[in-house]
Order: sequence, then C-alpha cells, then structure tokens
Amino acid sequence: MKKAIIVSVLEQIEKNLEERIDIEKLVGITGYSRRSLQDFFKEKCGVSIGKYIRQRKLSRSATLLKLTSQSVTDIAFRMGFDSVQSYSREFKKTFGVNPKNYRKADFWDFRNLRPPYWLDNDEYYHFEICQLTSKEIFGFQTSHQISTNDLPKKASPIKWKIIHETLRTWGESVYCLSSFKPDDAKDQVISVSSFFGMEHSSIDGGKIPMSRVIKCGKYAKFHFIGHKEEYQQFSNTIYMCVLPKLNLIRREGEDIEYFHLASVQKQQNNESIVDLYYYVPVL
Repeated sequence: MKKAIIVSVLEQIEKNLEERIDIEKLVGITGYSRRSLQDFFKEKCGVSIGKYIRQRKLSRSATLLKLTSQSVTDIAFRMGFDSVQSYSREFKKTFGVNPKNYRKADFWDFRNLRPPYWLDNDEYYHFEICQLTSKEIFGFQTSHQISTNDLPKKASPIKWKIIHETLRTWGESVYCLSSFKPDDAKDQVISVSSFFGMEHSSIDGGKIPMSRVIKCGKYAKFHFIGHKEEYQQFSNTIYMCVLPKLNLIRREGEDIEYFHLASVQKQQNNESIVDLYYYVPVL
C-alpha cells in the first residue's frame, strides 16, 4: 500500500515538474495527512518531499543547461523559480558552481543529480576504465532532434532497427558513435547525430564512401546484454545512476557503442538479445 502511494506521488511530481507542485497539492491528491505522507516518502526516498522536488527541478535544469541553448533566465522560470537569483543560489548549493559556469564547462559532472524515480535503481553493470586508440571506421550517418519535453529520452526503436538491419546486412559487428548538442535554430531542441560503421571500407565489392575516426582517450567501458526494451533505458541508467555512483565525470567526445554480431543470432522467447560494449569518454 505504501509503495503504491509513493509511486503515485513520484508520478505526480514528474508530471508537474515544470509546474507549481508542493506537499499541499500532493496531500489533496492522495487524501493522506501531511505528516503521514511525509513519513511514507522519507522512508522510501531518504529525503523530504520538498527537498526531492527541488532536487528533481535542479537536475532537470542542469540537463537543459548542458544540452540546449535555452537561456538561464528561461530555464529558471520554466522550472518554477521566482527569480534568476534564487535559482542560481539553489543551483550553486547543489552543484558547486553557478548555472553559467556549469554550462560553459567542457566536462559534465553528474554527481548530485537526482534521477527520475523510474531510473533510480540499484542495478549493477560491470565496467572498467580503458584507453582506446584511434581507429577509422566506415559507414553512414543519421541525425534527428529531441524535444526537451521528452527528456530523459529512451533510445529510439528506430535506432535498434537500423542496428539490427545493419548487423544482418554487413555480417559483422557494428560501431555506433553518438553526439548530442544544442540545436542552432531552436532553443528547446537537442540535435542528435549517430554514425554507424564497421572496420572494413567495402562491402560486397563496393567501397563505402563515408568514414569517421574513433578518437583515442580514456573511456568508461560497460557491458550490456539484454532485451531491446532494457537497452532503450540503458544509456539513461548509465548517465543518471551509474556515473554519479562511480564519481566519474564525462569529458567532451562521442559515446561509442560496439554491437556484437551475436546480437542478431541470440534469441530468447523469439526476441533478439542485444549484446554490446558501451564507452563513455571520461576524465
């Protein structure tokens, strides 16, 4: 019973993150007393409802700062703060720097981010720190946009379809290099670019005209194996849950996924099993 109540409260908070949401409104929705609801929530989440809401608002604003060109002023009011000054004070208390410097930094420190409730899990993924050498790969590029209203965004089913078909067509393992940046024309949109490639420069006798270089450097390497539905949440879990726990800081660069050919050969309950290594550039 308590669990169902807390899930309902967390859902309401997430749905109204950019609105005026507080404990009084949640008391009215659940029908529980202020004290009972506060006790249930703190037992489950470890913090008061007010602090949780503030953490989620600040965490969402941090994502908007790094991934969009929306102004600090617009972000402050979008997240329900009374002024830019009050927003900046709360932001600095949580992340140690003001919003402007957080945005300008050429790295992304995920510590102190509070993930949405449906991502906050204790699942463990094996990882290691490794050094990659430069490597040229050959293939093709795709691009699309994500609205900030859709954050955090699951990996698109279309992406897995492209990977699955490419694995079958090429008959060898596939790399996917992904980058995210603010859209030049729309301040509430994120531009996503993905390059799908392999190590050989030709297929069926035909030369592949486009190539990219995997940049050398330090990476956190994760291994994932599971169903495509689980894969769709994998990168969100890595960024919002795993990197903060490991105290790892993301540096500039592309995320690299290496999909094993076995992904189109392994089956479980008539579903393909996704098998890949995921590399995040870190300091």
